[in-house]
Amino acid sequence: MVLVKFLIGFLIVILHLNFSGKTQMNQMSPVDFIGNFVLGGIIGGVIYNQDIPLLQYIIVLLIGVLLISLLNWVCKHVWFFRSFAIGEPIAIIKDGKFIMENILQKKNKIDILNIVSILHAQGITSFQEVSFAQIEPSGSLTAITERGKYPSLILFKNGEYRVPDLQKIHKDTDWLKQQLNEQGLSEDDVYLIEYWDSKLNFIQRNGEVKRC
Repeated sequence: MVLVKFLIGFLIVILHLNFSGKTQMNQMSPVDFIGNFVLGGIIGGVIYNQDIPLLQYIIVLLIGVLLISLLNWVCKHVWFFRSFAIGEPIAIIKDGKFIMENILQKKNKIDILNIVSILHAQGITSFQEVSFAQIEPSGSLTAITERGKYPSLILFKNGEYRVPDLQKIHKDTDWLKQQLNEQGLSEDDVYLIEYWDSKLNFIQRNGEVKRC
């Protein structure tokens, strides 16, 4: 029975990872990591307990999988929860100048010596070469050495306006709606709007791209 419970738990977790498309460590969010710990705790705590029926064990596992899937859905569609659970990029250098308020406020997330090591691993030998750098929600470091170049911002995705990224370029949803109208596009026509180098890329649902 222990082997049966283990195999069932293993199968449910593997199916969950495959259906969610998150089979690699770098694809997982904090919600996934915590959820997988919970699922592992359920499996480890139940397989040796003969007092818990097999059906109840399966139901608890399925409830756990559904809750993880629900939280991931909420993270994708509700900006506030995504910001709380997954986080936002933290800019630490802009135009060659350190953004000290971010570094000091997020000191529990930013290890400057570790950042130096990551820069060296990327072939960047000094902070003096860095024009822009930010910590991504995954913990990785994005560093750009070319002056005036910054990572792109996603202003619109699948029917949803991304207000925080619009605010970073001092724009609002009305401005972006006007840009859509000028291109003869509607919200239903567009899957993604990317802002980069002071230009907009409209990625349409048919796969075509308009740039302005």
